[in-house]
Amino acid sequence: MKKLLCIIPIMIVLLLSSCADKTNNSGKATVYTSFYAVSDFTKTVAGDLVDVINLMPQGMEPHDFEPTATDISKLTKSDLFIYNGGGIDDWADSIIDTLPDTVAVTRLYDTENTDPHTWLSFKNAYAELNTICNALSDIEPQNKAVFEANRDSYIKKLEELENEYKNAGFGGLKMFVTHGAYGYLCEELGIEQVALEGISGESDPSPAQVAQVVDDIKKSGAKCIFYEPLEGDKTAQAVANEAGVIALPLSTFEADDENRDYYTVMSENLEQMKKGLK
Repeated sequence: MKKLLCIIPIMIVLLLSSCADKTNNSGKATVYTSFYAVSDFTKTVAGDLVDVINLMPQGMEPHDFEPTATDISKLTKSDLFIYNGGGIDDWADSIIDTLPDTVAVTRLYDTENTDPHTWLSFKNAYAELNTICNALSDIEPQNKAVFEANRDSYIKKLEELENEYKNAGFGGLKMFVTHGAYGYLCEELGIEQVALEGISGESDPSPAQVAQVVDDIKKSGAKCIFYEPLEGDKTAQAVANEAGVIALPLSTFEADDENRDYYTVMSENLEQMKKGLK
């Protein structure tokens, strides 16, 4: 029913916009992205050669987003739409088949994942940057060399940060979190993630779940529980108080109120992990 409700306004918008010309006052190609992480990666690779516009409002989590008829109308007049896939922006799947052939579409992950937070893995982040670079080069082949240079310099910078993570000595530790979004990163670092809530972080934990995690924290000797700043720290603070530990923020990079880039956020996450795990 959710997809049907989404498709009805799509068809109306397409009828109204089918004769409209693609316009861009800057003269640059227009690329739309599905949410913050994809937008940030795309802007990093594109530089100032392409107009990158994020469909999702600032500060909103992708789990909560549904595109409006206006959003879809804008998409029909764009050059490229990039979305993550993997279960984080499912609404895009009901839109792409209705877009005109003039709009190129790139999905960064072709399979559905149990954990959709693919970009929090450095390995996956490199793959996303690569795919985005190829997609931009397809619509702007004259700028391919610049896109590739931007990608390569950023990946080199991230590889240095990745080494800092690997050398931090997190292997074999347990990491308690409210939002179970860090599975890929934990796997790369040899950390066991213990989540109070599910993958999406949308449901409130039951008293039994809270009691179990509190007990696990006490038994493990951990000194921290991490929470997603966009969700607030109420639940984390309650658990922390009960378990006698601290609560620290750890961003999922689904959105960012401060408009920070991936490198900055992941650098800050590393510092928080050092405080909470060591």
